[in-house]
Amino acid sequence: LPCPLLVDEAYVDFAETNCLDLVAKNEKILISRTLSKSYALAGLRFGFLIAQPHVIEQLRKVKDSYNCDALSIAGAAAAIEDQAWLLDNRRKIVATRKRLAEALAALGFHLTESHANFVWAVRKDRPVLPIYEELKRRRILVRYMNYEGYGDGLRISVGTDEEIDVLLAELEDILASPT
Repeated sequence: LPCPLLVDEAYVDFAETNCLDLVAKNEKILISRTLSKSYALAGLRFGFLIAQPHVIEQLRKVKDSYNCDALSIAGAAAAIEDQAWLLDNRRKIVATRKRLAEALAALGFHLTESHANFVWAVRKDRPVLPIYEELKRRRILVRYMNYEGYGDGLRISVGTDEEIDVLLAELEDILASPT
């Protein structure tokens, strides 16, 4: 590589593979991770970088002296140590994501394969914006996005089974109504 390559692995714990082996093979590959997603600690604002030791040493020379407080470090360390909780949380999210994707497909949505804690759902037969607006009116919050090349779609975070059940029931009702 002619320049550094930063690989964002914010959602890596929901995927089956990662890029850790690439760091050992190339000093220009760096991986960033966060505790915001799979550890459910977005409020902690804690992330970290994985790179070869000499790269980390160079980065230490230019980082802010106090870029993380002791309480955040203690919380992050405790979370990372509790791998049983992480694996259970991952298992639940992956199972719910699969159920959500299958149910959305049965409702006529087309989905991109997800390796995160959300799904991307589009419709080929009708615009998604009115569906989003009706969900919002019903106090079901998902994200609407319209990107060139991807069309308009819904980015739906994987919630609890109960939350997903409510979403699916409301979507079924909305889709049954005349457009």
